Amino acid sequence: MIVIANLAVFAAMCVFSGGQALTTPSIEMLRAWGANYGPLTLNGEWWRMFSSMFLHIGFVHIAFNMAALWNLGQSAEELFGTRRFVNLYFISGFGGSCLSMLFNPSVTSAGASGAIFGVYGALFAFFFAHRKEMGKEAFLAGSKSVTAFLVLNIVLGLVFGFDNFCHLGGLVSGFLCGTFYLPRGNKPLSRHPVLGTFLLIASIYGLFKYAQTIPFDLGERYYVTMTLDLAGKKRYAEARALLDKALLQKPDNALLLYYRGAVLYDSKHFKEALSDLEKAAAIEPDLTEAVRLRDEIRAQFVRPLHEESVPGSGP
Repeated sequence: MIVIANLAVFAAMCVFSGGQALTTPSIEMLRAWGANYGPLTLNGEWWRMFSSMFLHIGFVHIAFNMAALWNLGQSAEELFGTRRFVNLYFISGFGGSCLSMLFNPSVTSAGASGAIFGVYGALFAFFFAHRKEMGKEAFLAGSKSVTAFLVLNIVLGLVFGFDNFCHLGGLVSGFLCGTFYLPRGNKPLSRHPVLGTFLLIASIYGLFKYAQTIPFDLGERYYVTMTLDLAGKKRYAEARALLDKALLQKPDNALLLYYRGAVLYDSKHFKEALSDLEKAAAIEPDLTEAVRLRDEIRAQFVRPLHEESVPGSGP
């Protein structure tokens, strides 16, 4: 079921993107489909922590993740049961997303990796809890495949810049969840699985709320992303207020001046828009969109007003 859901979302992305999502989905596309991105997730769009679990960055990414999930996901489902396996998947993904928000809020994160790390963490919890019954050889054999997967992914994360904090958060959440869900309740922490699950979710949620209180350098990209989102919803006053705040810190940023000018233009404040666009074009003449919109305002509003103020020759 979870594998099918992941594949269905990926197929939909490929269809609606005209095939681009198959190999090189853009950051903007991933965010539009619900990727985890701190400035959005921490400012009201909390659902991205869950939607991001079903998004993938190209065919190779989803193929690797789904192979891993299919490989040991079936074993985890047999050991813990279907309902607990689904809980484990979502709680691990939630934990991974929250740790990413805490340490990597400026990264656009997508993929089932955090949840999959959680599945491996739960399996390791099972192996560790039953190491005596399994015997040394069986325990080492079961642990080796889990350890190899974790090490490989962490190394790949360091090399290619994957979100290892998401992986770590999923791993720890999955290990704890697996400990609560051990079969037969024969270990102290597995005797109260409902209470354990509640406390784990509450702890992860606490991390998310804490992440919301930590200030971080939003950067130019954040303001541009938020402005485009607000302007697309015709919330021009909010977009302008956001850019006013940004320009207090960066008054000579041509890109931010251009976007404020564009927002003012869309909200029909043409005189103020022209002022911002002229400044943006003066600071960065190669910013073609600012130059184009500046000239458009001049042609439509400045010249006609000037011509009307000049007395014409009459009969």
